Amino acid sequence: MTIYNIESDANSIQWIIPEIDDELFLDLTTFDCKPKLPEWPSVKWYIHNPKSKKGDFYTLGVDGALVFNEKVYDSDLAGLLEMAGEILPVQLEDGTQLYILNVLECVNALDKEKTTWHLYDDGSKRSIKDFVFHSNRITESSLFKIPETSKIDILVYSGVKDPEDEFKTLYEKLGFTGLTFKELYSSEK
Repeated sequence: MTIYNIESDANSIQWIIPEIDDELFLDLTTFDCKPKLPEWPSVKWYIHNPKSKKGDFYTLGVDGALVFNEKVYDSDLAGLLEMAGEILPVQLEDGTQLYILNVLECVNALDKEKTTWHLYDDGSKRSIKDFVFHSNRITESSLFKIPETSKIDILVYSGVKDPEDEFKTLYEKLGFTGLTFKELYSSEK
């Protein structure tokens, strides 16, 4: 089993930004395993950097959510995205329909005793240096979060299920663009 952190390729793809007051931006763009659909506002969004490459996935400029287009929504990835959380509609000012995946699958899978941490001067934990996971706690959804990093990291595993049922393998097979996968952990090492 290998676990990756998924990130938008923010340096290469288009960014979307909501047309809202700055004080509302943080509430709208914080995705920490809590449902947003019941109060999801109908606001216009725009492409911040329209000359950048169009991908199948976009970036919000913040971590913790995946933004994708209709092609992804209508693909074999849709079921895996829906299994992981809720799909929030986003409409660009030009009428283009996009979607945000708010991952709600938050799993206590981090092996806190074997994980190594960056520490503050007083010895308290600051951030994770080397991830170690309990393989028996992995969920049905190949996309998930852990409580320790739920505001910033979306994780995905591979090598557990049939490749057609795993996000990373299917993303690559379908040739989608806009995401990068950084390996965090491998049970093979």
